[in-house]
Amino acid sequence: FEMNFKTGTSDADDTAFHYKPHIGDRTVLNSFRNGSWETEESATDKPFTKGGVFQIFVAIKSDGYEVYTNGVKHCTFKHRIPLEKVSAITFNGDIS
Repeated sequence: FEMNFKTGTSDADDTAFHYKPHIGDRTVLNSFRNGSWETEESATDKPFTKGGVFQIFVAIKSDGYEVYTNGVKHCTFKHRIPLEKVSAITFNGDIS
């Protein structure tokens, strides 16, 4: 699955924070601005297991997004697009 904090609901809108975990591998963190993906970051912790139950929480701080999975801090992503421009959160992919 992927979670996106966006400036609108269209695919063409900017993505302030893109979060995409790969089960058994790293989690991709990025932003999408003016039609292009920016510099990719990643978190190497692997908090997800295939078929496993999880809880995800995103704390939006003044310096960036903090993602917690099952109550444990998983990663931080610094703001690249001003938070006041974010108006939508979208989820894509299989979460079940």
